Amino acid sequence: MKQDRLIPAILFTLFHLFSFSQTENRLDSLLNVSSQMKDDTNKVILQNNIFWDYKYSHPKQMEKLVKETLKLSKKLNYNPGTALAYKNLGILMDEAGNISKSVESYQRAIRYYKKAHDEMGVAKSEANIGMLYRDLKRNDEAIEKFRTSNKVFIQNNFLPGQLLIYQNMSICYEFEDELDSATVYIKKAMQIMNQLGTVDPNVYGNYANIFMKQKNYEKAIEYYEKAIAIMGSSSRGTTWTDNLGLAYYHQKQYSKALPLIEASIKNANNIYNANVMATHMHLANLHHAMGNDLAAFGILKTYIDIKDSIFSLENAHQLSELSKKYESEKNQIRIKNQEEQLKSEKIQKYSFAGSMIVFIGLGFLLFRSLKQKNKANKIILEQKKLVEEQKDALEFKNREILDSITYAKRLQDAILPAVDYWHQTLPESFILYKPKDIVAGDFYWLEKHTVVNDTGAEEYLFFAAADCTGHGVPGAMVSVICCNALNRSVLEFNLVEPGKILDKTRELVISTFNKSVENVKDGMDISLGCLNVKTRELLWSGANNPLWIVPAGSDEIVEWKPDKQPIGTYADEKPFNTHSMVLEPKTTIYLFTDGYADQFGGQSGKKFKYKQFKDSILAIHDRPMKDQKEYLETTFENWKGELEQVDDVCVIGIRI
Repeated sequence: MKQDRLIPAILFTLFHLFSFSQTENRLDSLLNVSSQMKDDTNKVILQNNIFWDYKYSHPKQMEKLVKETLKLSKKLNYNPGTALAYKNLGILMDEAGNISKSVESYQRAIRYYKKAHDEMGVAKSEANIGMLYRDLKRNDEAIEKFRTSNKVFIQNNFLPGQLLIYQNMSICYEFEDELDSATVYIKKAMQIMNQLGTVDPNVYGNYANIFMKQKNYEKAIEYYEKAIAIMGSSSRGTTWTDNLGLAYYHQKQYSKALPLIEASIKNANNIYNANVMATHMHLANLHHAMGNDLAAFGILKTYIDIKDSIFSLENAHQLSELSKKYESEKNQIRIKNQEEQLKSEKIQKYSFAGSMIVFIGLGFLLFRSLKQKNKANKIILEQKKLVEEQKDALEFKNREILDSITYAKRLQDAILPAVDYWHQTLPESFILYKPKDIVAGDFYWLEKHTVVNDTGAEEYLFFAAADCTGHGVPGAMVSVICCNALNRSVLEFNLVEPGKILDKTRELVISTFNKSVENVKDGMDISLGCLNVKTRELLWSGANNPLWIVPAGSDEIVEWKPDKQPIGTYADEKPFNTHSMVLEPKTTIYLFTDGYADQFGGQSGKKFKYKQFKDSILAIHDRPMKDQKEYLETTFENWKGELEQVDDVCVIGIRI
């Protein structure tokens, strides 16, 4: 039996050797040999081998061949052949974009591989399903499939399979922005690649993608160049050429970025897809950065044309499918009409009455044909209308979401002290407040409160810079809860010491979140000051955020350290400490969140950091407060450059 199974392999090899330059003739010859073989397992093996060599160049013929192979192998009860044929069908369906059919085919392949006790076949099919899940961004399911497959590959020391798995797991983690895990698995892929003694450009390209997300552009450039040197101007190589240009763009090396991005567009050969569309946007941004706004405008127009073309192609594809269905039905009707006509000619020889019946039948068929044609046209119009309605609905939804966020900003602005009130209460002060999004998790707070005790009435000013968990809408929701808890601690519970205020605020915030069935651990970091207006005694307490004091006439910063715990649920919860000092006139104090120091930027794309922040404060502390704000804002924007703002920013300066 083993010798019999060598026959198809030998035939296949001979045709490769003697007919290599004549692809079409070779395929016809192989199919001819297959058709003349008897229906046994050798024929199944040969047909599966033919598929593997022609699956991409002749998909229509291979789909027909695979279905014949399935029918024969099932008839022979030949499980290995059936499993491989289903796997081949899964590959074809994937190439055709029919993901559901592809997954279904791989699952059937797995059932037959299990019947054949072929664990490697099962593992490879599981890996193929994992790659489909990866393309659909169902990354958790994809990783589970990859782990299952890799156990078998490791047990069988199948290194090519391990290389494929580690690459794809790295891609999944990169999609989820879990860059540490992505790095671990791409390094494992490189180790396997070295063991195999091969060079895989996909490993280099995927590693470069991780470095891009980490903003390590030097390393990204190094690995993109390695990948491109191997792949050249292929479709994947074209994408990496664009990414290499983008890396140089982020480094402001525009002269290097420009030819790479232009080459990426040229190598795309006028093929319109999402990657080519993105490349045009990169080129437009590059020309704008170089001051070539006229060129940037022209490229943006091309970008819009490509976007419209892609949308039109999708609609055209739907209309084409409906048209094909209609033409198929029309052909069937035409064939049927011809058969009826032949029958009518025969019947005409016998009776006039019979011919009349045939004419009536033809008239009915013609009516039905016209009705079906109208129905098909109606379906096409409905599909077009549906696409337009979906587009309008999406645009409406986006507007609705933006309106909701804008309204949320109005609500958040309502809880913040008015700027006029702040400067009326603290004339020599500034607030630098820059939300990352429309709404923010950071907020500033001011409250004037008179406390009556045994010695009389004392007037206090309470002020704070707070950083709630997250930013955007979630951060804004948390800020409302935390701001309300601060107000209650001062106005309702009449607390003055900042440490006790933070203790009560933490209690109120935790109590609010505990009303939920969810395990909510959100909260805030804060720098909270309290000034006795009469005695100028400053009381202060902080949760993770410090206070900086520059005494009058001094060129040094006195830093009060915060308690290393947040306002919120915390494992090692302790009472907050209160610091105090009587301030001399012209003493300046600074409260802030971590957004300013954590901003990435500069020539190396690194964090601003607190040392540089302190140096900036010392350089301007004796200037008017308005000038200080302008200096800090200009410094921040220059440092950030073209990079995205990473967090909300809140800096408060007060001169006593």
